[in-house]
Amino acid sequence: MSMGIGINTQKPEEGQLTGKLEDIACMAWFTSQGKAVPKLIKFRDEDGQIHSLGQIRVLTQERKYYCGIPIREYRCTAALGNREYGFRLYYYPETNRWKICWERG
Repeated sequence: MSMGIGINTQKPEEGQLTGKLEDIACMAWFTSQGKAVPKLIKFRDEDGQIHSLGQIRVLTQERKYYCGIPIREYRCTAALGNREYGFRLYYYPETNRWKICWERG
């Protein structure tokens, strides 16, 4: 008879990422504890033009596993002109890569 000892010891799995992910460049500050804090991103629009978005405000940050891959997910906002943009940043610590998923709204 199992009493539950030793079960559910795997890392929580989120499944697959949803939404359109785009590769980006991200300037981040790393704390002495190894926490990454995104400060500025650069991305390409549909026409191939490069844009910068700074003064990023991180609303939440979570460590997650998507299909077994460790990812740090940041829910963020940033203002450009008179418009505020909402987006999620995904940091892949195993490959040191960043991706973005824009929130619609």
